[in-house]
Amino acid sequence: MASALLMSLISMAGNNLLWDYSAAAPTNNPDNGLYFSGTVNDEEGFRNGLKGIKLNSDGYCYFTKAPVAGVLKLTFGPRSGLNRASLQVYTWSGEKPQEETRIGVTCEIRKLGTQCIALTAEQNNIFISRMINMEAVLQRIEFVEGETYEAVPCNQDKGEEESLLPVVNIDSLSANARFFLRALANANAGGEKTIYLPNGIYDLGELTLTSIEADGIRIIGESMEGTIIRNKPDYRLESIAKTATLRIANDVEGTYLQNLTLENALDYYKNNNGRAVALWDQGTKTICKNVRLLSHQDTYYSDKEGALKYFEDCEIHGTVDFICGDGNVFFQNCLIYCERRGEKGSRGDVITASCAAENDYGYIFQGCRIKSECPIVSLGRSWKNKPKCIYVNTTLDDSEGGFEIENKDIRRWTVAGMRVLPDLFGEYQTRDRKGKIVSPKANEVTFTFRGESKTMNTILSRKEAKRFSKEKVLGSWGKEAEKIILTNKNYKQ
Repeated sequence: MASALLMSLISMAGNNLLWDYSAAAPTNNPDNGLYFSGTVNDEEGFRNGLKGIKLNSDGYCYFTKAPVAGVLKLTFGPRSGLNRASLQVYTWSGEKPQEETRIGVTCEIRKLGTQCIALTAEQNNIFISRMINMEAVLQRIEFVEGETYEAVPCNQDKGEEESLLPVVNIDSLSANARFFLRALANANAGGEKTIYLPNGIYDLGELTLTSIEADGIRIIGESMEGTIIRNKPDYRLESIAKTATLRIANDVEGTYLQNLTLENALDYYKNNNGRAVALWDQGTKTICKNVRLLSHQDTYYSDKEGALKYFEDCEIHGTVDFICGDGNVFFQNCLIYCERRGEKGSRGDVITASCAAENDYGYIFQGCRIKSECPIVSLGRSWKNKPKCIYVNTTLDDSEGGFEIENKDIRRWTVAGMRVLPDLFGEYQTRDRKGKIVSPKANEVTFTFRGESKTMNTILSRKEAKRFSKEKVLGSWGKEAEKIILTNKNYKQ
């Protein structure tokens, strides 16, 4: 893959520069050795005025180096304000670039800087992407043969507003918020596991990642519309891993949420912002009954391979990938609400971004409704691993405005993959609001990703749809989940 120019540059003593785009963004693949997804050529004073290779949620670059050991020097910076940026470096062994083995992660920085990653002679195929929240720009790539360096701790930003994660004095919050946080802390410590919340707003302010850390905790509100747990992170904190209103910690089992709203009120329309999670679920055997999740991008993040999760009579609102992650997640009779995207509201929404593992069922929607304020909606797109998503007996409800699920880029599903091709996307007997079946008899879609393609008929037969019943997806726990819901019918004063 690498050009002769690249190989010679690395081997020339005293000339370690591979690519330098500090003056201007590159043209497409200028050396036939560096490949990348997009560029930035900011004018001075615009954002951070950076030029180079754009590394956003879809951004990457890759190349092949000579079989010698040394140090890779990466000069990069965040593109916007005080947001931090960080890069991750992978190596792969096949013919095409894939994020197979991560070999290094840079420190988080807020301004242009150079960071080093040590490479062995065997690590020839190099793939670089961003690590965290906002868009980064890679401006300069160097490789120094034979050089070694001692890794330094990632604390360069100390004394420079080290973290945007707020330190909140609980006593400064409202009485409702103080009550909830103290009750949750008690439950996490082994105290009373059931927390009853009367109607009211439990405003956590800028506080994020409020965590359920013990098995079997139940949070039951008086009503879905009236019991609202809300946070509003600093918009610069935008991230799938830093913004969550409520987090179910890793390996926690048996969380039960009922009759409440989780709202992440990060200002989505400010500075073209993005990810703000209402519920980040790293646990298993999670049940949500009459729960409303409000945000825009990445509203619900299921983040545990093989986990079981059940939603019944819930609402999930959002714009982009607002149901995302892995596991076995079954949605029964839920409302999926596509919010306006962008200040003008003309852009389309994507409901799901699946990264289901090999043995996961992924996302299964049974008897759900889709409403939209957007003109075009995709049922889902692939993220990573083995993406799977199935809709059975879905209603396309135009009562909030008409919308389409097909255009040049969307064939009911987004054609272009983010990192992989989908494993299985399908629907069965999709209806309009009057009950008329509107799914076609067949929908042959050719999905694409970096020159690869996969053609799939996304319309399931009745026999195929039966493979995705609650019993199949959740196993014996599905029946147990139904019993748990029956024992938690009412809010208790």
